[in-house]
Amino acid sequence: MTRTLVALLVASTLGCGSDPDTTFVPRGAGDYCEAIEPFFCSFYVRCGRMDVATAAECKDAFLTSCNGQFEPRYVDLETAGLLALDVDGIAACRQHLDAVACDQQILELAGPCADMWRGQQPQGASCGLDVESFVCAPGGECVLGLDFCGDCRPLVAEGMACVPGADTCGNEGSCEMGICVARVRNGEACGPSDRCLTGSLCESGICTPPSYVARGEACDQRKRCPYLTRCAGGSCVPTASPGDPCGTDGQCEIGFCEGVCQDPRANGQPCTRAGQCSSGQCDGSTCQALPSACIAP
Repeated sequence: MTRTLVALLVASTLGCGSDPDTTFVPRGAGDYCEAIEPFFCSFYVRCGRMDVATAAECKDAFLTSCNGQFEPRYVDLETAGLLALDVDGIAACRQHLDAVACDQQILELAGPCADMWRGQQPQGASCGLDVESFVCAPGGECVLGLDFCGDCRPLVAEGMACVPGADTCGNEGSCEMGICVARVRNGEACGPSDRCLTGSLCESGICTPPSYVARGEACDQRKRCPYLTRCAGGSCVPTASPGDPCGTDGQCEIGFCEGVCQDPRANGQPCTRAGQCSSGQCDGSTCQALPSACIAP
């Protein structure tokens, strides 16, 4: 679950089992899921992030979820002039996920994968939660407030001076004594004053990421369930697919529950709550396009 079309990506670079002579050129946000599916599925299978055995099994589930929940939001922000898909960023993400150790990639859209989107908001402009955090232009990063709205702060490089509360050192750094320093990587020694990579904790003197467990195994906040499962009653159980019976929204892999799992509703369709909309916005009984009130004037 983060930034122009300046290069071609051959299918053998983006995918597995594709014709190496075929070039794939994402035309915009509407091609995002199809562009990243091959290498994200490879990463998910290698690192146990999805309840499947092969990348081929991952494909349908990945595209259903990505196209149903995430791509529509990116399309909205692209239409609003707040985001552009970056092909060079996609290529860098693929190379990174192909090689990165599983325990070093806790946030899927961190590191080079945060650069698949190029934001358009200048420093000091507004940004928001979730996909709206990617709207900051290169050199800036979204910092959220208690209301889950934010603003684009200057992104300071490691070793450079920073001002706590004014600058940001990114997900892999922190501002310590007025200098951006790298967070301690997983598997390395840490002390009480050290900061581990975002999502990891210093346990017994070692920075430790959360682990991923298989279906049927015990789960909690540190032992996470893979995609297509959820933590219920202390163990990982399968989630429901669209059309399957469900009891609560938490049982549906995507969409919402009304007796059976329903697909997310598109902009302009009727709604009674935000969770029914692919955009996450229900206003006036109708699903509304992003941007949210955090960004919209």
